[in-house]
Amino acid sequence: MLRSSERVGAGILDAASAPVRLQILRLLSTKGPLQYTELMFQLKLDPVRDAGKFVYHLKNLTDTGLVTLDKKTKRYGITELGSMIVSFARDLDEYVNVKRGKLYVRTSKLAIEEFHRNKIARSLVVEAGVPQEIADEIAAEAEDRLVRLKTLYLTAPLIREFVNAILIEKKLEEYRHKLTRLGMPVHDVAQLVKIAGEKGLGADYVNYISSKSVLSEYVLLNCLPHKLADAHLSGAIHIANLESWILTPNEVVHDLRYFLKHAIFGTPAPDTLEAALGLVNQMLAVVGAEASGEQTFDFFNIFLAPFARGMKTENIARVLYYFFTSILREMPPSNPQAGISIAVELTIPEFLAQEEAIGPNGNTLGKYGDYSEEALLIAESTIEAFRKISSGRPPITPHLLVKVRPKALRNDRTRKILERAHELAAQRSIPFFELLGDEEKSSYSATGLRLGDEWTGHWDADCMRTGSMDTIFLNLPRIAYEAKKNDDRFLALLRETVTLTVEGFKAKKRFINERLKQPLLPILSGNSTAGPYFYEKNASYNLAFVGLSEAVEAHTGVRAEKTAPDFGLKLLQDTSKHLKTASQEGEMRLTISQRPADEAVERLAELDIQQFGRSVIVPGSGRGHVYYTDIPTVPLSMKASLENRITIESKFQSAMPGGHLNVVCISGGSQPIDLLKFTERALGFGCKFLTYSSNYSSCNMCGRTDLGINPKCNQCGSDRLTYIGRASYGLLPFSLWPDAKRKNVEDRVVYTVSSSSMDT
Repeated sequence: MLRSSERVGAGILDAASAPVRLQILRLLSTKGPLQYTELMFQLKLDPVRDAGKFVYHLKNLTDTGLVTLDKKTKRYGITELGSMIVSFARDLDEYVNVKRGKLYVRTSKLAIEEFHRNKIARSLVVEAGVPQEIADEIAAEAEDRLVRLKTLYLTAPLIREFVNAILIEKKLEEYRHKLTRLGMPVHDVAQLVKIAGEKGLGADYVNYISSKSVLSEYVLLNCLPHKLADAHLSGAIHIANLESWILTPNEVVHDLRYFLKHAIFGTPAPDTLEAALGLVNQMLAVVGAEASGEQTFDFFNIFLAPFARGMKTENIARVLYYFFTSILREMPPSNPQAGISIAVELTIPEFLAQEEAIGPNGNTLGKYGDYSEEALLIAESTIEAFRKISSGRPPITPHLLVKVRPKALRNDRTRKILERAHELAAQRSIPFFELLGDEEKSSYSATGLRLGDEWTGHWDADCMRTGSMDTIFLNLPRIAYEAKKNDDRFLALLRETVTLTVEGFKAKKRFINERLKQPLLPILSGNSTAGPYFYEKNASYNLAFVGLSEAVEAHTGVRAEKTAPDFGLKLLQDTSKHLKTASQEGEMRLTISQRPADEAVERLAELDIQQFGRSVIVPGSGRGHVYYTDIPTVPLSMKASLENRITIESKFQSAMPGGHLNVVCISGGSQPIDLLKFTERALGFGCKFLTYSSNYSSCNMCGRTDLGINPKCNQCGSDRLTYIGRASYGLLPFSLWPDAKRKNVEDRVVYTVSSSSMDT
């Protein structure tokens, strides 16, 4: 005869033995208290046909104390004893399935292991910070669903997807963000490999893009304010370089003097020009891992001038040619943004002439004003080296920047050097021209980034050993569509979006400060002997626009060339005021800028088409391939006289002190002397940064490169050609352009710059 306690235990097990009753217990365990009708619905029972049996099962469960009824709410709930039965049943199921060899997991560690529910709970607690009780409950429910799959084996990603689905159902989004697995779908990886092969890119490109995908997802899910991440995903803004947002600054403007004076990289200070250039090469490789974009060497020829004293002109030219050959890239690396800007001066401005000159072995040898001849020789040799390395296919990088000051235009020798630079512009679209006043203190990179001395008033701290932290682009056309031609509404939406981007920049600042302290960025952090290298507090945070011209047209109904002095400038001025206040409050160098946005121009336009319809969208070109303009402000397809174009761009550049670039598309008939005269006029108009651009056909068989987009090689007749042109700021093969820009390349207005005419 059974004892009393044994009868109770037997009764409980008997109550839970019926499949329907066990289902009821499991349902109440995962869903919480439910009413009679809700239980029947969840169990898919017929209220009429199955009512009698269902009442019997419920009564059995309540009589044995496994389920209770709240008479006020009329909801059935599971008791502690009932939860013990559910847990026991799950353990029993797991044991049986494992022993029968039916439930195994292929893990992310490339191993096959037996499935255990407690591992799910442990992951929830450790990875997502879920309280243990909730983790156990979710793990149990996940197990129920996985067991019902009846699959031969499970994978770790599949289990994670099940758990995330349960977290969503229970409205535990915060935990789901932390638990989400990052990565690319199988199809996307296959397409990436295929596209890399079609575009002639290496395996490192596949590695770069796949890692970029993972890091970008991580930043959006776990590092940025959700409202900011949602704004990026929806297309209201575009956060550039998401993959490096929490790791590195974007651009760095170097001060060569720091490296020429101090022993770094485990080597002594250089003693010759060749050793100094070797140091620069080493800097590029090391700092390339600590910045996501362009590295710029300003005053390149002046800072190297002391090392050229006593050298023959031909030796200077030879050493420089070998240096530029060593950093030459005719095809882009895995990261096309990782460029190099070399800026040369043709005069030594007074603010630099009196600075102590760093010479061989880190010694101070007079002032830089003492080395004007050597500086000119290096500038001439640099331009000549670029002419040689571009005799075939134009290089993707390095980029050459030439400072044009009135003093240089008035001097016969420096004017001849400028003529050579403009000859290079006519032939290979290479130099960028910085149009500055004689004592203007500004540094540019080829991307259009500008750093002036307006932040602290100290030109070397404001312009060098700092750079751009990063860029957030505003989708201006979307604001225009939503404003519906109401000026006040437009400005209110603009300010609201700007305020949101400032929060993103604050996050960037916090992350980079953490990296510098770790230090994850050892060169930028500096060392105990030489002190910090990168002036984080002086780095710029660039708020840029996509589609300024299209937004003005959408809002006013008039093309940009007629509204630049009015509504377009009003937007820039209003934003500048807002950023100035935010800069002071956050002690951040927030600046309005014009920046290249090849990744954003097409993405944002396509998202706007989905939201507003194609008929509403104002495109950057007129052939149906939709994208928004980035650089320059006035679309390259807009028909306007060259003088009118330069006038408008000059006004916009003045309103965007953080960066800008005017691109002038020229024909093969443009003469170097006429280009120089136009550059001189552009300086008079107030234009600050300018480059001339053409398209090229480079033969993959014989290596010949010709101006224009040609069907066949003019030398060997091959049709295996690589077309190269300027998508935004840098020369790139057409295959790496945004699709819409590439398809609209023939819409660009091309100018023949001559002394007699500046018309198209």
